[in-house]
Amino acid sequence: MNAPGLPNSPDLITHTGSNNLTVTASALATVPLVQAHLAIPLPLRDANDLAVLDVLAACWPDLPACARFEQHGGTVGISRRNQWLMLSLSCTADRLLLLAETLTAIVAAAYTPDLVGGAVSKSVQQAGLVDAQPGVYSIRRMWELYYGHLPAFADPAPRLDLVSKVTADQVADAHRRHLSPHDAHLVIVGDLEPNQAATILGDALAHWSAPSSDDTAFRAPARAANRLIVDDDRPEWRQSHIRLAAASPTRQDQRAFAAAQIASLVLGGSLSSRITTTLREEKGLAYRASASLTDHLDQDLLVIEADVDPVGSREAMTLLSKLLADFATEGPTEHELATAVTYIAGKYALNLGSQGGRAACVLSYLTAGIPLAGISGLIEDMKALTREDVRSAAAFYHPDQVSGLICGPQP
Repeated sequence: MNAPGLPNSPDLITHTGSNNLTVTASALATVPLVQAHLAIPLPLRDANDLAVLDVLAACWPDLPACARFEQHGGTVGISRRNQWLMLSLSCTADRLLLLAETLTAIVAAAYTPDLVGGAVSKSVQQAGLVDAQPGVYSIRRMWELYYGHLPAFADPAPRLDLVSKVTADQVADAHRRHLSPHDAHLVIVGDLEPNQAATILGDALAHWSAPSSDDTAFRAPARAANRLIVDDDRPEWRQSHIRLAAASPTRQDQRAFAAAQIASLVLGGSLSSRITTTLREEKGLAYRASASLTDHLDQDLLVIEADVDPVGSREAMTLLSKLLADFATEGPTEHELATAVTYIAGKYALNLGSQGGRAACVLSYLTAGIPLAGISGLIEDMKALTREDVRSAAAFYHPDQVSGLICGPQP
């Protein structure tokens, strides 16, 4: 198959320090800025871990080093993606040394009662806002059904009652024991000389250390034995949520992983996908419908979401089941396959052509454990896919392999 405009793998320099921190740098002088993204693995074993580490992350924007960085025109962003704590710093290229100093101060942060008290207040407010969202409830229930319980890393937010009790001593202890350079990844992209930037950041963080342990190397729990799609009656809701999850081909097999990406795109990854076309455009049952791949630790999964009119929720679920069964049996058409490959190639080219997009793309490969050569290799694998390759991936998403719920008012 021919797909025009396939992206080349970006030029990358990777240094691994004596503390096992990986620093990857890439030059891209589209604008006179640099973007640094740091990903730190978190040992989220239970709800208490999630609460403490959420407060810890809420402390960072209020650190003096971050305030100084922002006063010089920099920006600071902090988020969590499943088991990863993500820190993003952006500034003008001439502030690279200040960026390095800011990172050093963050990983060596001290947590005073006043700092933690303010972070607890922010986390409590945020947890309350998250808990009030129907979409968060339905996602939590989906993962409960998939695993038989809700793992801490899959929970969008910590429990309100636990966050309110977090102390400065707990936060300091969590930082000391768990925020380690071991298996952490730092990516910097921008108007820079890659070797120089990687050296500056590596040297600045050389003294960052923490006890090496197996805490961050744990595996996702086993899936629940039952493959159930249940009803969850929420009479106060105005909309019903269909939330489904299924195991997906592993990223360790790059060709199968490429086929899974194509399958998810054809199913529900664009406005012209099968799910969107059927539920939204043809039947008028849903405003939003999608299918996307995600990862939980060492596992890859497909998540299907549809927000539907409660009156049509049963019909929507029936149509979804038929779509999944047909796709698992027949795979994509030649046109769907060719269009999907071209779409993803174009998306990669756009992402790799921007500083933020390239940094995020590189970091996503590192945190997934995929070799960076796969950035271009994945597209080459997609070009070589056949309809049968994608059908084999789609077989993972047969209705018999899916679990989830219809959450909302009963029709």
